[in-house]
Amino acid sequence: MTVSEETPRTWISYSGITTHRDCPQRWQYRYIRGLEKDDPDDVKVELEFGNWWHALRAADSIERGVALGSLRETPTRLRTVDDGPEVHLAPLGDLEAAHESGDLDLRGELLDHAQEWWDSLFPMVQEEWIKRIGTDLVTRLVYADERWHERWAQEIPHEEPLAVEFFWKREMPTLTDPQTAEVADPETDLLGYVDEIYYDTRRGMVVARDHKTHKEIARQSSADNMMDSQLQIYAWGASPDVTSWGKGPIKAVAYDRVKMVHPSTPNLTKSGRLAQRGGVPAVGSTDLVTYKEWAKGENGDGVPYEGLRKDGSGAGMYTEEESVVEQLSSSSAQSTWFQRSLTPLNMNVVRGHLRAAVDSAFDIRRTRVRVKESHEASRNLTSKCKWCPFVDLCRAEMLGGPDGDYDLEAMRLRSTRR
Repeated sequence: MTVSEETPRTWISYSGITTHRDCPQRWQYRYIRGLEKDDPDDVKVELEFGNWWHALRAADSIERGVALGSLRETPTRLRTVDDGPEVHLAPLGDLEAAHESGDLDLRGELLDHAQEWWDSLFPMVQEEWIKRIGTDLVTRLVYADERWHERWAQEIPHEEPLAVEFFWKREMPTLTDPQTAEVADPETDLLGYVDEIYYDTRRGMVVARDHKTHKEIARQSSADNMMDSQLQIYAWGASPDVTSWGKGPIKAVAYDRVKMVHPSTPNLTKSGRLAQRGGVPAVGSTDLVTYKEWAKGENGDGVPYEGLRKDGSGAGMYTEEESVVEQLSSSSAQSTWFQRSLTPLNMNVVRGHLRAAVDSAFDIRRTRVRVKESHEASRNLTSKCKWCPFVDLCRAEMLGGPDGDYDLEAMRLRSTRR
């Protein structure tokens, strides 16, 4: 009997696909048994900051889309962190009315929620946040948002938001074996959310965009972006609905990256020079606005330095250096904090990603059957296992069998199933 005859039509997400590729047993723990890590000592700064930044960008795009009259669809809410506050959105017509009356302030509402959430955190959790991003959540969000608008001031007027947090679901394609002519139907729907869909007025095309946050932003080429299957597949999945809006199908995918760590002030030596690296001022951890504000000093006349002489005669005031301003104004320095890329959608590339996704869908269906019969899936036993959140449970079930009685709480796991 084939898998499709035993298993009804299912749906999967991109995260489910990638998890199953890593390890079918890990996928089984997460997506069939609904287990997740429950560690009170695990402060998820990177994940939670990313969630807040995504929500802020969504709020901004909705406000701009309403003002332009370009929005085609809006979500019912803007989600933040797990079990955290949400911004509930009125229907599009009501948002437009609020804009006309001057009462639409989704970004302000979102930041108010962020402040309330931040204030509710334990002091030790707040300390961990500050340690990792250099400041508190709201300060970083506000500052990054201001710099984001400055960085892309020339591009934003040419972007007409069509949708944010756009949910799509599409039937995965059937595939035909070129040798046997056998038709393979995964009988699976693929679904996901696109962060933002906008119309690029300069290029005359619709673009699907993904917002990403990083501790450090690496240089990404078009070839790198082409190999990232998530947004390529998402563009394929959302295109039928998007095409119906009258602007054409999605023709490109874009990535908008931001560094999550707050800029720090430069290090000044006793002799009044900035710390050097390779003969050049080491200012990679600061940005232009932070540097210029710091260089003014408390009274606006510079930053005092004590000098190297014991009698204090070498002391003075450090003031802004034109060469450093030029260095921090360069595109390479700005790319330390913000980076964008645009990659045209190539259907040959999309087909390659879909082929892999369909294969994964078949693999997942086989895993469902195996779990139903034996209560466990196959395992990819590699060095990555030690980083898996389910490693203790997996080890215990390998030794004692999948039907044993195991203490999930002792393994710092909890079930999301009611």
